[in-house]
Amino acid sequence: MKKYTLLICLLIVSGLGLVRAQENGETWFEQANAAYNAGRYDTAVILYEKVVDLGMESVPLYYNMGNVYYKKQDFPMAIYYYEKALKIDPSNEELQTNLAIANRAIVDKIEPVPESFIVKGWHNMRTWLSGNQWAWCSIIAFALFLAALLLFLRARRIGLRKLGFFTGLLFLILFGLSVVFALQLRQAAMTEDQAIIMTPTVNVKSSPSNASVDLFVLHEGTKVSILESADGWNKIRIANGSVGYLPEASMLPF
Repeated sequence: MKKYTLLICLLIVSGLGLVRAQENGETWFEQANAAYNAGRYDTAVILYEKVVDLGMESVPLYYNMGNVYYKKQDFPMAIYYYEKALKIDPSNEELQTNLAIANRAIVDKIEPVPESFIVKGWHNMRTWLSGNQWAWCSIIAFALFLAALLLFLRARRIGLRKLGFFTGLLFLILFGLSVVFALQLRQAAMTEDQAIIMTPTVNVKSSPSNASVDLFVLHEGTKVSILESADGWNKIRIANGSVGYLPEASMLPF
């Protein structure tokens, strides 16, 4: 009995701690917004970072952090937080616009490898909604599929049965696509397979060693894809397809 009482007490204390942390996070977020609006950007950064340290994450939080770092002309950090927000909501046009503006302020202007029509179309479809929105879409599509299936099974007229069959097939396809898109976006949001260069200038190496050949130079604010990591080095790829190695300390993953 004492064990159960102790367990209940621990659960209550933990729950109260989480509630308190949530309240602190909301308070600091509001204070940070007020500091930002008043032009006190250093104070806003400190308060936003305190919210992040609580483990809280959201599009408004990362969006505001990107904005305050942009105001401070810390473009690599602005890009970093805009990118983190876009991993949660890739369809957000304001984020896309602000990210494009911040990218114009950095040195490297790398032309991406052209995508095929199919790959580009799939990407555009997947990022049309956020992961949560695709999840809700899958629930609605499945409910409509069940309604169409019921119509197909119960209707006596051929026309209604055909309507139930074809609309059911359409909603089933929509359900499948929604589930796939939601899972892919969720996986992308949870995987730190990209990074922003934080070192002002860094030489990309041919192998994970300072003694290896310099392949090309990157500057702060550039986004890279992380292919693999080992012994303090990351194998990276940039938008034009070039591959090389960089120290982990030169970048901030997201």
